[in-house]
Amino acid sequence: MSTTSSYSKHSTRTTQILFVIFLIALAFRLWGVTNPLHDFTSWRQTLTASFAQYFYEHGMNIFKPGNHVLNPLYAYEFPLYTYIVAIFYKLFGFNDIFGRLVAIAFGLGTLWMLFLLGKRFFDETTALIACGIFAVLPFSVYYTRTFMPESAMLFFSLAMLYGFTRWLDTDSWKFFILASLCATLAFLIKLPTLYLGGPLLFLAWNKFRGELFKQYKLYLFAFLILFPPALWYTHVSNLQYEAYGESNLWIGLLKNWEVLLTLRYWKLIFWTRLAEKMFAFTAFAFVVLGMLMPNKDREQTVFHVWFASVCIYFVIAARLNFMHEYYQIPIIPVGCIFAGKYLSGFYHRNKEFEFKNNYKAWAVILMLVFIPPHSLYKLKNRLGYGDTYLKIGEKIREYSEVNDLIVGQDKFNPINETQYTSPQLFYFGQRRGWGYAANHPLKPETLTKHIEDGATLYVMVRYDLKEMNPELSTFLEKKHEFVYKDQNVTLFKLLR
Repeated sequence: MSTTSSYSKHSTRTTQILFVIFLIALAFRLWGVTNPLHDFTSWRQTLTASFAQYFYEHGMNIFKPGNHVLNPLYAYEFPLYTYIVAIFYKLFGFNDIFGRLVAIAFGLGTLWMLFLLGKRFFDETTALIACGIFAVLPFSVYYTRTFMPESAMLFFSLAMLYGFTRWLDTDSWKFFILASLCATLAFLIKLPTLYLGGPLLFLAWNKFRGELFKQYKLYLFAFLILFPPALWYTHVSNLQYEAYGESNLWIGLLKNWEVLLTLRYWKLIFWTRLAEKMFAFTAFAFVVLGMLMPNKDREQTVFHVWFASVCIYFVIAARLNFMHEYYQIPIIPVGCIFAGKYLSGFYHRNKEFEFKNNYKAWAVILMLVFIPPHSLYKLKNRLGYGDTYLKIGEKIREYSEVNDLIVGQDKFNPINETQYTSPQLFYFGQRRGWGYAANHPLKPETLTKHIEDGATLYVMVRYDLKEMNPELSTFLEKKHEFVYKDQNVTLFKLLR
């Protein structure tokens, strides 16, 4: 058989395997795609979704994002993802399924970028195994199908690394532009992706060594990828300061490092989340084994630098990582590469042996077989949430008109419990208004001002109003009209 024929056959088989992996990945991510945004990350999903709906209803100006909550609540991420979703709303009508479909599309794009990176630095076997694992890991599945910008962030992060690598390979302006654009978008969508400066710097150093600081294109690259994010985050920081008299919330939370002194932080991040939820226990073993394998060349060390850079980010943004599990998902793609590296080597070492007495091979197969059902179990738990806010939303719509404004109080917000309420009650109620955490000392004067500005309904979710705020409770009972109460919500019609 000729070399060309052999290569063609090998390439066809790779394409077929990759196609099957894509189908499996898609099938996992389509589970529950039509469900309302009422699952595990409902708070973050409805907040993101409300920005997309705002674009759809109030104008497609990407530089002026807004949401259902009239309190000055700014999304620090550049709203590219929500803007794309809003375009689909314009084309096909409002339906939040498009938020999930866009996330899934970015997730499949991430899968393709992962294949290209694995193939470029290792071989097709490594790339295919890495993709196969990424396709079914619990957090990989869940967070590349949620109405959140995480999936877009992963795609642009990997596309940036691939484009930068190919630019170093070819010195082609095509790949330079690709890398610059994807890096800029990654940093705009999620500021923490700045940790990718670690692997980018290593790749540049490995290429140029002592000539590193003489490369004018690197200076141009740094300017192109950092200047737009600097402008954007300065803008939203100014808005934050004008609204609350404090600096950027994200930067402020970076200072909360005391959590690093607790055993709970390290156990939660590196065992409960990384080992169990992200890598399904058994895949985590392959990640570690892959990291311990020697590299064939110095260039492959970039994956160790990448992994270490993400871990450093876990420490720098300790408080945020402690609060939000999805802040750790950037480690999944590089972890899949390490797992693919180990399993590729294991495969090549054992493919000539009979499986009958090869206990190691059977152990590896069983460990791999464990991953999909584990992922399905984890995904089921995240999709199986109740309909509390759906019912609250129905009551809000029942006792208010489409253009009415509301004042809502709800559970303590995980970001800043003295300022914001949960966006679910506004999103599912399909009303705009002012929101406060339930423990916020909302004064009758403040509520009166909101009434003057158009508020017609007061909503207290889950808490007893008399217990949380006796002064406000008395004011509402005397001056306004009680209309409804159950175990989840209390409603007062606000009278002028």
